[in-house]
Amino acid sequence: MKLKYLLIGLLLMAIPPILLLCAGAPLLFPNREGFPPWEKFPDGDGITYVNKYTHDPGIDPLYLASFRYDDDAALEHFIQTFGLVPHDGAENAATFTTTMPDAVPWFPLSNVTARYVYPDKDVEYVANVWIDSTQNFGIIERTWW
Repeated sequence: MKLKYLLIGLLLMAIPPILLLCAGAPLLFPNREGFPPWEKFPDGDGITYVNKYTHDPGIDPLYLASFRYDDDAALEHFIQTFGLVPHDGAENAATFTTTMPDAVPWFPLSNVTARYVYPDKDVEYVANVWIDSTQNFGIIERTWW
């Protein structure tokens, strides 16, 4: 009988340390922190987000955001922050926007005057920016699978 109480006591003493260890476990993968475009590049520095869309923010996130930019310098800073290059049009750029389960009324951009893409095709990451320079307006996609 004493052995039973001893085991129960040890088990009860072990629960708090286990809970403390588990409390530090992230709900998102660490490399997903700051992944939404509005977290990596918050409003400011000539960029203002208009709309935001999130699908599956945990393991395989897809983020879309429409934004306005004040001038070409603000857009260039935004593009460089995400490591994008002008799309040369030679081949189709990767995108996961066709997999969105919900219709997004502000996507796709109706008048695309420029497109920027993430250049490294050997990573499980996609980033695109579609620009309408006549309106100083753009849409960014960030996806990780």
